[in-house]
Amino acid sequence: MARLKKRYWILLSIVLLIMLLSLCVWQYWLSFKDKYHLSTDWHGISVSFDGLSIDEITVSQPSQYSLTAKNLLISLSLLSADELDIYWQSDDKTVIDTTQKEVVETLDQNLNQDVNQAGDDASSISTILYWLPSKIHVDSLKFYTQNNEQFNVKIDITKQQDVIQLVMSTNSQYVAKLSANLQFNTTINTTEPRIDIQNGLFTTTVHQFGIENGQLNLPFSGWINRKRLSLSSLDNASISLAKANFFDDLILANSSGNLTFQVESAIPFDNNQLSATTQLVINKLNGIYKTSEIKSATGNINFVVKNNQFTISSPALNIQEVNMGLSLEKIKLAGEYFASINAPDKGIISWTKAQASIFSGLIFLDKSKLNLAKLPQQLNLKIKQIQLKDIFTQYPAEGLAGSGAIDGNLPITLLANKKKGGTIIEPVIKKGQLTTTQDGYLQFENSALKSYVQSNPNMKILADIIKNFHYTKLSGTVDYANDIAKLGLNIQGSNLDVENGKAVNLNINLEENITKLLMSLQLSDQVSEPIRKRIEAHLKRKSSK
Repeated sequence: MARLKKRYWILLSIVLLIMLLSLCVWQYWLSFKDKYHLSTDWHGISVSFDGLSIDEITVSQPSQYSLTAKNLLISLSLLSADELDIYWQSDDKTVIDTTQKEVVETLDQNLNQDVNQAGDDASSISTILYWLPSKIHVDSLKFYTQNNEQFNVKIDITKQQDVIQLVMSTNSQYVAKLSANLQFNTTINTTEPRIDIQNGLFTTTVHQFGIENGQLNLPFSGWINRKRLSLSSLDNASISLAKANFFDDLILANSSGNLTFQVESAIPFDNNQLSATTQLVINKLNGIYKTSEIKSATGNINFVVKNNQFTISSPALNIQEVNMGLSLEKIKLAGEYFASINAPDKGIISWTKAQASIFSGLIFLDKSKLNLAKLPQQLNLKIKQIQLKDIFTQYPAEGLAGSGAIDGNLPITLLANKKKGGTIIEPVIKKGQLTTTQDGYLQFENSALKSYVQSNPNMKILADIIKNFHYTKLSGTVDYANDIAKLGLNIQGSNLDVENGKAVNLNINLEENITKLLMSLQLSDQVSEPIRKRIEAHLKRKSSK
């Protein structure tokens, strides 16, 4: 009987303890609710040895936000919910900004009230950690703004001494997972306790937003306090894309690389207090820009944000080939672009290397820079040792052959042209110069020329001369504007088999729409289906105007 009474007393003591704790929590909740002007609504409450169960509870602040939890279970060891829906209801940005500002000002006042505030915070954190359940599980946490779902995630939190293990994963087609260990640290700076983020890992597989089979593996660490957030990569993050169509002009395919970063930001976020450094190592990149095909780009790209400005730079970027109708090969680039975040298209671009191989020769830009905020700007494109033989081989015409090497200089002026939809930069060339560096020959004879001579006998001597014309000088002028290129050639030489090799001076003027020419060259070659469709769509738009 004594043992039975003792058991009853133990059970009764436990029940009384639960009741006392419940009363304390209830009083604290009432105080908290009144302080922040919260309203609550719940139904289906029950108490058992498993803890406090609530079928549904809603906590809200009028015209601001509401939080609804379903199948909520609260105990000393577990806090779980099947659904946790957060609705941000205010559509007035002024209210949001004002509320945020008031919160920040309140925090700043609290920080400056007393030097011992940090000790109180540390004590509060320790208390929260002590009473925090060992496990927290939410099957579905949804966040809404203006009744539109922004994200839906599953959350698991496990407490181990002073470390909290956090795991989040998405409940949607967008597959992503975030895990990290959170440790409350009050020893680094006694005036500002912080949370250290350790062993963080973000992984995702994307099949949305124009991306097909995009994969990102990002290990990171960092810390956060009430004023700042700092994140940095632990090891090289890996990124790969099977295909990505970010916007109409750019498609990436079969691309991969590695990423390192370091980011520091104020809380709340402020562009002027954002500092970020990112390095992207491109292992492989292929893609299409407008109607140009990009093959096998490799190299390093650095991205730096500081003081509301950003810099994109590359010490070495190599591209195997860019095919725009003319094939540019072995492209080598080194330079940077610097601009304000508020005016990203008004920056300064500078380079130490910009060159490409074409027709066994070279085109390049000397070291220089351009200020896109102060157009017009000028640069000089240099041409060196381009081989006529290679031009005629890659783009053959019936009965046409030749040899020789060409040098040149094309002064390019960049102009701001205002069009519907915004301002675009257009290149203009005036009085560009071409010249040969050595003697060469031109040979031209085909059925069309023979038919022309038969109907125009006066052209027979010229036709005979150009059958095997050896030149001693070939020079030309180049002008370009509004897609139209004009080429004026002066060729001096002779044909030893015609009129005893009499010296001949030929002047030839050519005019061509470069955009249409390049597109026709692409269509006559074996181009990829996306480029073919883009070219056909472009030509269709032009013909409909």
